Amino acid sequence: MKVGIISMQRIINYGSYLQAYSLKKTIEQLGHEVEFVDYTVEPPIVPQKEVYEPRKRKNIVQKAVNYIWEHRTAKSRKIRKYNRYLMELGKDFRTKYFSELGITEERKCRAKEDVIVIGSDEVFNCLQTNPDVGYSKELFGKNANAKRVISYAASFGTTTVDGLEQYGIKGEVAELLKKMDAISVRDKNSIKVIEQLVGIEPAYHVDPVFLCAYEGKIPVSVPMQDYIIVYGYKDRITEEEAKEINRFAEKEGKKVITIGQKQRLEWEHIQPSPFEVLAYFQHADYIITDTFHGSVFSIKYGKKFATIIREANVQKLTDLLERFSLCDRIVTKIQDLESVLKKEIDVASVQEKIEKEVEKSKQYLEKSMK
Repeated sequence: MKVGIISMQRIINYGSYLQAYSLKKTIEQLGHEVEFVDYTVEPPIVPQKEVYEPRKRKNIVQKAVNYIWEHRTAKSRKIRKYNRYLMELGKDFRTKYFSELGITEERKCRAKEDVIVIGSDEVFNCLQTNPDVGYSKELFGKNANAKRVISYAASFGTTTVDGLEQYGIKGEVAELLKKMDAISVRDKNSIKVIEQLVGIEPAYHVDPVFLCAYEGKIPVSVPMQDYIIVYGYKDRITEEEAKEINRFAEKEGKKVITIGQKQRLEWEHIQPSPFEVLAYFQHADYIITDTFHGSVFSIKYGKKFATIIREANVQKLTDLLERFSLCDRIVTKIQDLESVLKKEIDVASVQEKIEKEVEKSKQYLEKSMK
């Protein structure tokens, strides 16, 4: 069969890329022809927060002075260098990495398929301000040019039924979901939303990264050793957290590196390819992350890791760690970082859980696409 995947495949983010690649590869291994289908981007219905807030004139002047001074310092040179890194990363995704997914510059919307698979990632998170996603109804199967429409490990993110009702789209989202032939989600918040909107219990599956072995894609080694990965979104590591990370790294005789998003100017920053990222995770001594996919990579490769949970991702991270009996990897107080990182992980038990989840996922895909 010809299968089209609608996902977050154009997002310049290692986790989004690898989950998209993994789902494509998994469905191909089930014997199908697979391509990515773009969704028509519609505007967000949640208003952006005001960027500008009235300030006293002296604060505006001081900010301007600080800006001029900063751009004359060595620190500012490092900041500008990092900004160039980000531009280069975006260029690499568009010119190198996306071709691995079969994605071109031209958007491919409403392609004719036998089956449309929506997912994984936060494809159902329609209450967000990101203009690249917005409230795009094709992420719920609208206008799908296919005989069957299913989802796999989709997530509502922070979207709730109350939020859908508040913004007046609860009924519309419910009707779109009811027309889908099978629904699979990846977290308990999404299960709750589906149950309330559709009146069914959806299938519950893991992120596609767990499904893929990446045969022949991951380098066997990396040009680095004795290192700790800090993997998170830009500037989310606080001063207190950085201090504790540095203390632990110095005690263990390890260097700290960041991947994708730089956190601290004193930490070495690298921007490898998506598959090289997995190699760096495989060879790391420790991993500290506050992201969903940073935790997924760590679990998949049986690494000693610590997950710092933020208010914005508490639901999906807690759910992920509970599923693999790894809630003891959660850092609630940064002073506990060392004790969390030094705890042993029952890798065999975790791998057994992963294998069961992989089998369950493949059975769902095989059955629901028929």
